Amino acid sequence: MSDKRSALSALSAAEKAAVLDELLAARPDLRQPAEAYAARLLTGADRSAVAGDVKDALQGLGIEELNTRAGYRPGRGYVHPAEAADEILDEVLQPFLDDLKRRAGFGMRSAAVELAAGIMLGLYNCRHGNSETLLEYSPDYAAERASGVVSDCARLGIELPTVELLDLMPEWSAMLH
Repeated sequence: MSDKRSALSALSAAEKAAVLDELLAARPDLRQPAEAYAARLLTGADRSAVAGDVKDALQGLGIEELNTRAGYRPGRGYVHPAEAADEILDEVLQPFLDDLKRRAGFGMRSAAVELAAGIMLGLYNCRHGNSETLLEYSPDYAAERASGVVSDCARLGIELPTVELLDLMPEWSAMLH
């Protein structure tokens, strides 16, 4: 049994998806419990956990990340460190935004609200760029992206918990009104 457990844990996400597809094709009786579990995963979102994940992802990028993006780039010209920092930070934030759109698209409104609130709180906790992180090179990044999240939510029909967020993010009250 331990060999199978280690083999499964060694698989990539795509390989695990293929295993699940094959298992469900071979065992249709497992489809209903699998669907129920998938729905639980998608409908659950922990605002504070998301906020921590966003903060960790954005603050976890050191300035050495700029070495491959800033400066003169053949075919592109000169890339300012702030522009390169924004691009790298956007790449890290994008999966959270994609997840927000995905959940909203599936009609999972409460999960989307919690996810959006978590993204906003994570960005708020990054509003003061720490030295030695990419946020130092892009001091307005968090506020600019949070404004984008507010716009995305409006477009997706997600109503942010404004009263709660105003208490937690007083410096961004103008953005939330």
